[in-house]
Amino acid sequence: MVKADEAGRLAEAGTEEQAQQPAGAESPAALFGEILKSGGARPTWPVGEPFVVECTSTQHPTLRGRVQIRWTTAAGAATAWWVPVLQGLAIRAGDRLLAQVPHGATEPIVLGVIDGFAARPEPERAVAARLELKKDEAVQICSQEGQPLVELVQDAQGPLVRLLQADTRIDVKGKLTISAAELELCAVKGKVRIEATDDVEVVGEVINLN
Repeated sequence: MVKADEAGRLAEAGTEEQAQQPAGAESPAALFGEILKSGGARPTWPVGEPFVVECTSTQHPTLRGRVQIRWTTAAGAATAWWVPVLQGLAIRAGDRLLAQVPHGATEPIVLGVIDGFAARPEPERAVAARLELKKDEAVQICSQEGQPLVELVQDAQGPLVRLLQADTRIDVKGKLTISAAELELCAVKGKVRIEATDDVEVVGEVINLN
């Protein structure tokens, strides 16, 4: 009897809650169902084999890690859908992408960019080690005998690397490239000598010789 009375009270409470809802208001479950229906029919993707799609947008209104792709079936029907991407990919609208539906999944996953012509940002790198320097501190590398070789400090102009020996050389087996927004070579005392076993090329918009 106790269980029957309790079930009756719950039924009456549910009836009262429904009666308190405004006329024409939908329940959350019904509203969610309408949202799912408004998304359109889910496309039939090829399962197990990769296929090529085009990115049409990277700005999902609510979710991160998804891009909108456009895919044309063998029958010529075009469809657009928001799909997840592998972490770390730099994708731009207009890129051709390689996607695949793994076995057991219901939607494609973007695996990579085939031909992205837009400039790509540098990937974020995890900091494996960190050393904090005070203004009056320096990092120094010494030889086994205690002879100072290289020093890294922070001065008023920024980071400064000092080679602490009077005569120092940089020896590279392959090609050495130095890249910067501006490059300045200054001989404080003495001459500058450039030697090569092949041609020496100086390329610039304007070359000024003193």
